[in-house]
Amino acid sequence: MFDNIIIRKANESDLEDILALINSPEADNGTAMEQRDANTVYQSILDDSNYFQIVASTEEGIIAIVTLVIIMQMTHEGSTTAFITDLIISEDVSESAEKTTIASDLMQYTTNLAEEYGCYKIIFNNDYHQALIESSGQKLGLEKGTPSFKLPC
Repeated sequence: MFDNIIIRKANESDLEDILALINSPEADNGTAMEQRDANTVYQSILDDSNYFQIVASTEEGIIAIVTLVIIMQMTHEGSTTAFITDLIISEDVSESAEKTTIASDLMQYTTNLAEEYGCYKIIFNNDYHQALIESSGQKLGLEKGTPSFKLPC
């Protein structure tokens, strides 16, 4: 059991923990980019005001991440769409109920952030933990089998 889980935006010191999660067999088949390349990509993510890595962290380190990208649109009167992807939860989180709670907390935080950015719609696309993304999305109002839902205006 993990106590005192904090959901927050990632910062510069989180790269090593994030790479460890990406290196897990459940993520990109245990492969991650070279450290030099990872530093460059990660810095560009941190510098982009519309791109976020959201993490679930404990005193021991980061146990889960999800990515949020805010997309500007010419349609819908220039409003924004949230794209949520890459939910990855550490293999150290073994209990199904705990994974569900962590995924739901990450998705709630991410959805709230999307609302702050005025997003009218959220699109989910995830290669990992598909069942967790679906159950978390349903709790937030996403209908099963649909990749997106509109936020209340």
